[in-house]
Amino acid sequence: MHPEEAKVVRQGVKELLAGKSITTVTRNFVASGVTTTMGNSWQLQTVKQILRNPRICGYRKLNGELVSDSEGNPVVGKWEPIVTPKEWYAVTTLLEQRRNAGGWDGSGEGKRTPRKYLLTGLVRCGKKLEDRRTCHTKMTGAPARKTHKYRCRSVLDGGCDKLSRQGPAIDKLITQLVLAKLEKRDAERQPVEETWADEPQLEAAQRRKSALEEQWHAEEISDSTFFALLKKEEAEIKRLSNERKGWAARQETCGTRSRMFGPSGRTWTSSRSGQSSSTPWKP
Repeated sequence: MHPEEAKVVRQGVKELLAGKSITTVTRNFVASGVTTTMGNSWQLQTVKQILRNPRICGYRKLNGELVSDSEGNPVVGKWEPIVTPKEWYAVTTLLEQRRNAGGWDGSGEGKRTPRKYLLTGLVRCGKKLEDRRTCHTKMTGAPARKTHKYRCRSVLDGGCDKLSRQGPAIDKLITQLVLAKLEKRDAERQPVEETWADEPQLEAAQRRKSALEEQWHAEEISDSTFFALLKKEEAEIKRLSNERKGWAARQETCGTRSRMFGPSGRTWTSSRSGQSSSTPWKP
């Protein structure tokens, strides 16, 4: 263990569990003077990878799964851990919740919320960098006077912070292209069932996972039992959630244009200005 590097990682875990944002934690990583193994400054994604890596609590993952022995016990590495397994698991869970806050997260938990800017995370930066590479970072929507724009992320978040584009014009172009594709799909779609039959099974799996976590934190079950059962429950939740997502997509039987735009099929009313706009609704 490198004393200074371990100190920064341990402090990052404590700060996240105390309620600080991953952006604040990343800035503290940068301010520490400790660099990445390549000698580069820290970025958000790199810090997330470090804090979510089970190595910091003495475990290892292979192909996305914890390495376990024949009895289901997580194999403990021959190095000094920086944090406890419970701290690592709590941070991993916290980062997943924040990443998917308000949206579908692949585990069946949470609810969809309307997208504020239509193409956030979908359009990418095309700026040519000094080394002649294309930035290619996902752009995010931001207010711009009476409208909005899409801009590249900050350097701390992995972008170049050197490109922005007018939002409404891009929204209109992409919307029309997508509408043509979806309307063709709607015309070919067959009616499907009205309710998803496996909703009770998904809810039961989520309850079992929550109960399992409570037992583990209360030290009523061992690490080996917890991780063995957790693996099964998460696999079941993921399978059922994917099935529900596919089912939900098939339920959209109403016209695509009426879903994207207002009742007139042309405009919607801005909640901020009260004025009519040609910008599509954010479904």
